[in-house]
Amino acid sequence: MSLSTAIRAAAVSLLVGVGAVSTSCAAEPGAAPLTLRIGYLRGPEPLSISRLRGTLEKRLAEKNVKVAWVGPFIAYAPAAEALNANAIDVTIGSSSAAISSIVGTAPISLFAYQWDTGDSSGILVKNGSDIKTVADLAGKTVAVNRGGTGDYQLTKALEKAGISSSSVKRAYLTPVDSSAAFINGHVDAWSAWSTFFPTALIEQDARVIAQAKDFGSQNAVVYAVRTPFAEAHPDLLKDIVDELQASARWAQQNRDEAAQLWVRELKLTPAVATRVAGYEISEPVPVGERELGALESLNEWLVNSKLLPKPAAIRDHIVPVSR
Repeated sequence: MSLSTAIRAAAVSLLVGVGAVSTSCAAEPGAAPLTLRIGYLRGPEPLSISRLRGTLEKRLAEKNVKVAWVGPFIAYAPAAEALNANAIDVTIGSSSAAISSIVGTAPISLFAYQWDTGDSSGILVKNGSDIKTVADLAGKTVAVNRGGTGDYQLTKALEKAGISSSSVKRAYLTPVDSSAAFINGHVDAWSAWSTFFPTALIEQDARVIAQAKDFGSQNAVVYAVRTPFAEAHPDLLKDIVDELQASARWAQQNRDEAAQLWVRELKLTPAVATRVAGYEISEPVPVGERELGALESLNEWLVNSKLLPKPAAIRDHIVPVSR
């Protein structure tokens, strides 16, 4: 998501002071514990579940590793800056944002990929709108976040519908401002995601004209690591992936308890939290050839759509983790 340099710099300078510098080698029994610094965002992902339930700490304590949660970050972009600044070791973000962060020579690598099930984001209109399909958006104004998930979703939806992207006016707004504009009728539609999507459906008189799965969205969740940390502690990445998978399974098997987590963590109403907990959650997996194919396809699309100045050398930024 687009953030000003000033905001990113401020976030990094703040969080550099928060996160202690991690040890350069794995902690041996009897030695001081290794500190794993995880930059977190608030969202309904397996990483949040692991943090809120304390399960990652329990798993890694057996290996003399201490987990330090740094954040919350407001988006992946400042978290990536923190990775660059050696303020954190691991973080989470969308695949489009993560690709943007590795276009240059940043010491950032991707080690896990969580496929988007496509049911928790899409294009919304008001219930009383005469817009029935994506094709009806021609000549209309749609709220999106510039260069982020909303922008990506809208462009993909228009492509699938065979509608010229230039025929739709974009209102470039933050998610919060998009919500206000949508509620007050200042835009005709909203390309929404995350908790904004179910909140609009339940509390803001919205309906869906296209879900992400209808137009082939590839904007998955990815897990990023500071490359020097990955090189020093490759075994820890397998433990993290195992725990993320366990948390995803727990969320699917305990939807009522998961909803209670989202009420407390995300300040959602019980109705919205129940909807969020009802969405499918795929288990994060190590980045293999299938995931690489999706990342390369998205990389090419971002460049062709002029959302990236040049393609990222993705294969140079992948850390292999055994499955």
